[in-house]
Amino acid sequence: MILLVITSLCGESLITEHVKREAGKKYGPQAQNRFKDMESSLFKKLHNESDIKKLNFVNTWVNAIVYKSDKSIYGVNDYWATLYEFVGKNRGDCEDYTIAKYYILKELGINPKRMKFTYVIYKNRHGRKISHMVLSYLKVLKPKSRNDILILDNTNRLVLPASKRSDIIKVVKMINGDTGPKSKKWKKLEANMKRKKL
Repeated sequence: MILLVITSLCGESLITEHVKREAGKKYGPQAQNRFKDMESSLFKKLHNESDIKKLNFVNTWVNAIVYKSDKSIYGVNDYWATLYEFVGKNRGDCEDYTIAKYYILKELGINPKRMKFTYVIYKNRHGRKISHMVLSYLKVLKPKSRNDILILDNTNRLVLPASKRSDIIKVVKMINGDTGPKSKKWKKLEANMKRKKL
């Protein structure tokens, strides 16, 4: 009953019967099962949990999806996949993990003003510096230190304060997402999410 009330207040649910059915048709039964699992393991179980528990569960669930470059999946250097494409195909790059986590957490009631798409320079285990995107969660709306920012990253299974992520050597830019100015990429993503593009 509580879930139904939340859904009706927020509009149409992120995962619908139509999405599950169409994912099965387009990508096969395993894709359909991933959407069913998202619904049961995340949306039905986590709505009344703390923000921290939601962050950890969603980070772990999404990070189980396979990393692949946009070039290998879509044939282009940069493409922002919808949550539906990413989960349906079961693969994507760092932006896709970030997008999926953002929309799932938003559906779970996390304030979008606390979440930012964050472009960073990341040093991998071989010492190579790489342009990367993570989802930042602001413990307070106006962070005073790196301790106030939690990082959800596909390269790390733990949700840690930015102060504990020495491998993130520079923050290039934070994007407000749907609570601030919208770039062309964001507008296109938003339109694709609204039509639940698989």
